[in-house]
Amino acid sequence: MIKLYGIPLSNNVNKVRYILNYLGLEYENIPTNPIEGENQTEEYKALCPSGKIPAIDIDGFKLFESNAINKYLVKTHNADLYPTDPKEQAVVDAWMDFTSIHIMQAMGRVVFNRAFAPMMGKEKDENSLQAGLEFLGRFLPAVDKQLGSNEYLAGSKLTLADINLLAALDMAEMAEVSLEPYANITKWRQGMQAQDFYQKCYKNYTEFVQQALANA
Repeated sequence: MIKLYGIPLSNNVNKVRYILNYLGLEYENIPTNPIEGENQTEEYKALCPSGKIPAIDIDGFKLFESNAINKYLVKTHNADLYPTDPKEQAVVDAWMDFTSIHIMQAMGRVVFNRAFAPMMGKEKDENSLQAGLEFLGRFLPAVDKQLGSNEYLAGSKLTLADINLLAALDMAEMAEVSLEPYANITKWRQGMQAQDFYQKCYKNYTEFVQQALANA
């Protein structure tokens, strides 16, 4: 049995959930909440030394870092989301890194300061917020341009690069970041959100988070 550690409020956890759904794999979600410190136990750090989520245990094989987990899953299940050709693979890797570093992290800064910090009674870090907004203003146009000339982020086929971007953009509404200026991103995103692997997680990420927090 596959065990996935984390909570579905985390976009990095959701990246893995998308792939598990895409592959049609059954798995058990082991709730591991960073807010409650559940990722800092010795037991959890045996899975992930940094104490970050997600981590996964597949019949005793333990792995952490969402990108590494997803690559392993698609390779071991012969999925076509990660090409075997070295050049094609390098392009996917480049866009995976780009979206993880420049979009996901920036969006995370913005959503934390605009949405989660107030919920947690913490002060907004204006410098962090502005840094996140500056990154998004600089790098979202590059993504939009890429999707203007390609059906998917790394070319003509759906790949792990699209999964990364999809998870990163889930936070846009909560972060109050408008994607309206980016027509190509918007069209691509609507198509991705309509797919079964996404719908099995939630219909709408923002509504899911709001309901989860209200029930907490």
